[in-house]
Amino acid sequence: MIGDREDEINSFIPEEYWTLDVDLDVKGEKKPLTAHYYGEQPEGAKQAKKVDLTSGDQVSAIQKELGNENFRISEIRTSERERKAPLPFTTSTLQQEASKVLNFPTSKTMRIAQQLYEGVDIKGQGSVGIITYLRTDSTRVSDEAIVSSAEYIRKTFGEEYLAATDKTGKNESAKGKAGAADAAKNVQDAHEAIRPTDIAMTPEKIKDSLDRDSFRLYQLIWRRFTASRMASARYEQTQVRIQAGRHLFTAPFSRVLFQGFLTVYNPEDEEKAVSLSKGITEDSSLSVREFEAKQHFTQPVPHYTEASLVRALEEQGIGRPSTYAPTISTILARRYVVKEQKNLYMTELGEAVNNIMKQSFPSIVDPTFTANLETLLDGIADGTVKWKTVIENFYPDLDEAVRIAEQELERVQIADEESDEICDKCGRRMVYKYGQYGKFLACPGFPECRNTKPYFEKIGVACPKCGKDIVIKKTAKGRRYYGCLGNPECDFMVWQRPSGKTCPRCGSLLLEKGKRLQCMNEECGYIEANTADTDSES
Repeated sequence: MIGDREDEINSFIPEEYWTLDVDLDVKGEKKPLTAHYYGEQPEGAKQAKKVDLTSGDQVSAIQKELGNENFRISEIRTSERERKAPLPFTTSTLQQEASKVLNFPTSKTMRIAQQLYEGVDIKGQGSVGIITYLRTDSTRVSDEAIVSSAEYIRKTFGEEYLAATDKTGKNESAKGKAGAADAAKNVQDAHEAIRPTDIAMTPEKIKDSLDRDSFRLYQLIWRRFTASRMASARYEQTQVRIQAGRHLFTAPFSRVLFQGFLTVYNPEDEEKAVSLSKGITEDSSLSVREFEAKQHFTQPVPHYTEASLVRALEEQGIGRPSTYAPTISTILARRYVVKEQKNLYMTELGEAVNNIMKQSFPSIVDPTFTANLETLLDGIADGTVKWKTVIENFYPDLDEAVRIAEQELERVQIADEESDEICDKCGRRMVYKYGQYGKFLACPGFPECRNTKPYFEKIGVACPKCGKDIVIKKTAKGRRYYGCLGNPECDFMVWQRPSGKTCPRCGSLLLEKGKRLQCMNEECGYIEANTADTDSES
């Protein structure tokens, strides 16, 4: 899955688009009103037509036309919306949220949660388990917890903060965010959602009994569960529509009417509410202060993080709550994958293993096969499927695939490849070797001569800063990049392979990006077709 995502990113071709904003001075108001270009709505038309801005010339033409138009507020629409409280944590959602909010690896989240479940020493109480079982994919909450949480919320926040209806787990999740995941696989409902064993045991009360990381994770669990038992947050949304001739601009505003669950749990991605000034009405006089046109390029899907990989595994029905963390820990420990700034990247070893597995066992490493096998295992657990039947259908194909792979692998001759480098100690031609940190040069006279050198593959392109060769290098965690051979004196480096061509606009190097060449200067944005035969992943 990680390899497929990287292939998708590498083959992505960015597309140009523009945005056009206008800052309007409103008579009687100190702050300008910023509106965003939407499209066209000629006089008398009932509906506006969305217009995508795809070039600078198009934006310039619109700006020129707008220079002769008067701006007026044509409509102010006001509506209310609710934001429902989140469901309590399951194993996967806890791992995802702890990764995003606390920057915890999945393995660390599970280790700390295990400690909180087994028990921590609380002053005056001894060892107490402060959360429920941590391996669960159910959002069900026990009747006892529903009653105790209702009492706590009513007493602490007031009756209006109590949820209007009880969230009972599967029924609620089928309607809410967890509906797709629950529908995709058989939810094991033997355990409750992850929650504090006693909601009255607030994080602040036991802070002195917990280390920093344990406190942060418990606080996250406590806040999420408490929020799940609280009323929805309510917003007032206002949409200001501004007409300028046949062109339409919009300006969205919102303000919180009722905090509800946001009182205790406000995720990092919560939008900042900006309310419309009461002094702005449909009769307000507008004048243009300035236009702001910006060029943008579409971005590829992001690299997987531990959080997004767990979510993808759950959505595709791969694994169970107890397997997400060990799966990710294994591919990291074996150096198939490395993690840099939360993102997961394939290493050279991972690419090699992945290619072998896809070539020799294509049906088995397919995500659909894994998800289907999970369903069969559920059937075995329920007694509706015979395990011998599953083995009979699976093993013969596996056995044949293994035999074919063994025969093909036996034909592979692993021999030391000679390089052009001469050993400066004994004069022999050095050979390529592979170690824990990848490829390096070693003297074939070992053990008499133990001379080694780092290996850097030249790509035939000169460094634009100092003129020395650009070579393929790797970070400490195994991710490939292209840097100057003169490092550390020269700090040139890029993630995509330099093509050797220069940009006709700004003179910077053009980088290989799938079937296109793209200027390394992001502000330039120049793109052209890649007609060279060079393999960017060689």
